[in-house]
Parts: sequence; structure tokens; C-alpha cells
Amino acid sequence: MGRPSVLRRVVAVVVGAAAAVLLAILASGPAAAHAVLVGTDPQDGTVLDAPPDALTITFNEPVQVVPGGTTVLAADGSPVDVDVAAVDDALVVTPAATLDDGTYVVSWRVVSLDTHPVAGAFTFSVGAPSATSVEARVAEPTAALVAVRALDQAAVYAGTFLVAGLAAFELLVLHASPGAAPVLRHRLQRVRGGASAVAAMGLVLAVPLTPAWQAGAGLGALADPATWAAGLATDSTLAGALGLTGLLAATLLAPRAARETRAAWPAGVVLGASALALASLVLVGHTRTYGPPWLVVTADALHVVAGAVWLGGVLGLALVLAPSAHVDPRRAAITVARFSALGAWVVLALAVTGTVLGWRILGALDALVSTTYGRSLLVKVGLAVCLVVLAAWNRYRLVPAVRERGPAGGPTGATARRRLGRTVTAEAVLLAVVLAVTGLLVSRSPVVVTDADTGEPAAPAVEVVDELGDGTLRARVTPGQVGVNALEIELLDADGQPLEPVAVPELTTTLADPALGPFARPLTRTGTGTYEATLDLPMAGDWTLHVSVRTSKYENPIAEIPVEVSS
Repeated sequence: MGRPSVLRRVVAVVVGAAAAVLLAILASGPAAAHAVLVGTDPQDGTVLDAPPDALTITFNEPVQVVPGGTTVLAADGSPVDVDVAAVDDALVVTPAATLDDGTYVVSWRVVSLDTHPVAGAFTFSVGAPSATSVEARVAEPTAALVAVRALDQAAVYAGTFLVAGLAAFELLVLHASPGAAPVLRHRLQRVRGGASAVAAMGLVLAVPLTPAWQAGAGLGALADPATWAAGLATDSTLAGALGLTGLLAATLLAPRAARETRAAWPAGVVLGASALALASLVLVGHTRTYGPPWLVVTADALHVVAGAVWLGGVLGLALVLAPSAHVDPRRAAITVARFSALGAWVVLALAVTGTVLGWRILGALDALVSTTYGRSLLVKVGLAVCLVVLAAWNRYRLVPAVRERGPAGGPTGATARRRLGRTVTAEAVLLAVVLAVTGLLVSRSPVVVTDADTGEPAAPAVEVVDELGDGTLRARVTPGQVGVNALEIELLDADGQPLEPVAVPELTTTLADPALGPFARPLTRTGTGTYEATLDLPMAGDWTLHVSVRTSKYENPIAEIPVEVSS
């Protein structure tokens, strides 16, 4: 088998890997957006007559245990030996010995499906409350660790965007013959190499940073081998390994792709590896847990690709327009015109996909000002508006001057190129700031802390009883507000006994005004005749839950549950 044949297979494998990553994401079902506390058993402040066999903390989606993140303290502050396990959507805390009378403080910390930690605390007493007890504390990462992680995320995004964006610019936008403009190509490769090194260091540092952040630790945890071991077992590290593979392949093969005159495989591998590196950024984070997956994941992938093309193109133009690059004025003018035409579509893609992601992640307009995530997003939008204004100035005032006078050269054309070069450099600086804000966004939770998390009285649940053939359906929706809600269903027969249907009931949700739906949601069996589901209700209004229950071979009654959702 000849070398070209082998390399063509390499192209197919790399490009196929990038496609497989996105297909795997799209094929997986949506989660519940972010783990939200549904309740605790025993409830906060409860006084029990007898010691419980286990403590249960229930969420609206499956969670992961944080090693050492859940503790039980007696009234005198002494730790209670417990076993902690995640069972479906609950955290089960089992004391090793029977609890004595007195007050106990439970502090818990879990990891949501979007890799973000969720923490809280509650108290309960056995027999009678103790005269004094320790304060319920929730472990939170130090400000230094949060800042380092945000910078690390920004470095990963910036490095990956630059490697992929500059590769696309050099291979698809730059108007130069293969091997031509050696000074420019050398600079492009140096920037790519530096960006790849920055992203690689960020990916390696993320291995201990992620579990340390999830556990609510400080920077000292980064030196603990156990933290590294925990980090190596996470999905984030797997995504990072895919990203690192793509970065190395794109960086190492880009010079050959730029000078190749006959074979197309180097360019194919570089672009495929760049796609793999960008796809790894979509594997983890907020968008993996919001639905519908085909919409959110597609929007996120396009948003990432458009951002990389914009950043790489802007920096590439700055290098092309630098006088020391010795790029032929005619070729520079054509390159500027090409990217100017492409830039309009890139900005449109960023605007549309950014709007879709903001809508699905935040869910309500007031979240833009009521959450840290929303306020950070507003900062990013403001910077993006400045970028669009600057890009419009370049496109409609400076680019025409370069295009008209560039081929002729001379002082006028050189002046136009210098002016465009300065504004393009400013655009690149603003893009770097946007990426820094992006690093902050991926470290923030878009979910507002619920009343259950703060220990305040929970919002009243929506409870409905409806006829179901000869029996009854009881439904409870918590908290009955815009965003993530927990649904509990109980089926009873004519005698008031639990009813076991022939098959798992089917659930759909619809909104009357404006007309939305129906949206199908899966129900999970939790016991005889009892089911639960997670509802993502993105708008306030009169929603209707349709529950189809097959009670026998010939009977399939449908219950309609009205739910008034408040903002």
C-alpha cells in the first residue's frame, strides 16, 4: 500500500473523528439543564423521633459524588462516619452507626451533568434539638482558584480558536500561491505554535483544576496527587485529550499544507484536526445539558467555529497588512476583500447562534440581570457590539480604499493598508477580551440559587388531581416557575390503591399562548404507580401536561394537567 493511500485514510479518520464527536453529542438525550435541589429527607429543621437509616438529598437530574464533599457533623462539631453514594437523581448518605440524640448538620456538594458543582446544607435533630450546634457551612472554592480556572479556560479557548482560525485563514482565505510569502507564513506558524502551547498548558492544568473547583478547594489542592487522579477520570479530561490531539495535528501539519502543490491531504488533515479541536470545546459545559439537543449543540458548534474563523481571520489580516511581512499589495488587497465578504456571514452566524444559546440557557430576560452568568453575558454582548461597529467601519470605509488602491501600490495604498492594519489590530485586542469573558462564562452557573439551596421557604408547588378512567392521577410540579421544574406523578385505581400501568406513561407539554409544543419528555418509574420527570418550561404562561396512561390492552386514558407557570 502506497504512502498517499495511507495518508488519505488518515484524513478520513481525523475528519470522521470530528464528525463522530458532534454526532455523539446530538445522539445523546438532553439533561435537565443544571442540577437543582428538589428536597431533602429529612427536611431542613426536622426533629425526628427515631434516628434515620439514611439521609436522602434529591435533585432534578442524576448527579455525581464529590469525594469528601459531603459531611455530617454532630452538635459538638465532631464528624460522623458516613457512606455517600449517588443513586439516580439522589445523594444517599448512610451513617456507619446509629445516630445519637441531638442536632446534626449535613453539608453536601455534588457535580451536575454540565460539570458544575452544586452545594448546600441542612440540619435535623434526633429526639430533641441540641442546646448548641455548629454552623451549617457550604464549601466553596477560593477566589484565587476560581480566578485561575477562569484564566485557564480563557487560555484554552483563545489557543484553540487561534490554531483553528489561523489554519482556516491560511488555507482558505489567504491569496498566495503554495510556498509563497515565506515571511508571512513563518509568522503564522509561530503564532499557531505559541497558541497551541498555551492551549496545551491550559488543558493540562485543567486536569487538577476541575476536580479542585468542583470540591470547593483552594490552589493548594493542585499539588495533591489525589486531585490529579480524580481529574484524569473526568469527561472534561477526555474532551481535553481530543482537543490536544487536534491541536498538535493542525499545528504540526499546517506548514506542509501551506507549501503543498499537488496533494490535498495535508490541508484536509489540518482542517479536520482543527474541527476536532473545536468540537472538543462543545463536549462539556452548559450547552451539553440544555435541549433540544439538535438545536443547542448545533448552535454551540456553529458559534465556536464562527468565533474561531473571526479571531483567526482578524489576526491573520493584521499579519498580512504588516509592512514587514512583505506581502504583495495586490495579494493583500484580494485577501482583505475575501475576508471582508466572509466576515459578514461570520458576524451573522455569531449573532444568530448567540441569541439561540442565550435563550435556551437563561430561559428568561430577567436572568440577564439577576444572575452573574447573565451579567457576564451582557458584558460579552456589549464588547461584541463594539466589535461589530469596528468591523463595519473596516468593511465599508477602509477595505474599499485598500481594494481600490492596493494593487497600484504607492503612498496612498500603503497609508490605507496601515490604517486598516491598526483597526484590525484593535479588533483582535477586543476579541481577546471577549475570549477572557468567555472563560468567565464557562465557569459560572446560569442557574439562580433556589430557595431550597438557601434554606428559605420553598416556592409553593403546583398540585393537581385529575380523573384517569376509573382511577385518579395526582401530579405535583415544583416550583411551578420558568426554568427547570420537577414533576411527580402518582397513579391510583378506583379503590385508591397504586395503579401499575401496562407501559410507562407518555408525557408531552404544550403552551397555549404563544403556541408552543407539544414537547415530549421521558418519565422515570420510581415505584409502583409513581413516576417523575424533569420539565424545562422556558416561558411563563398556561402550560398543559398531557399524560397518556395505558391501563390495559384496550384502555389508554389521557389526563390533562393545567400548570400556570410564573416568571
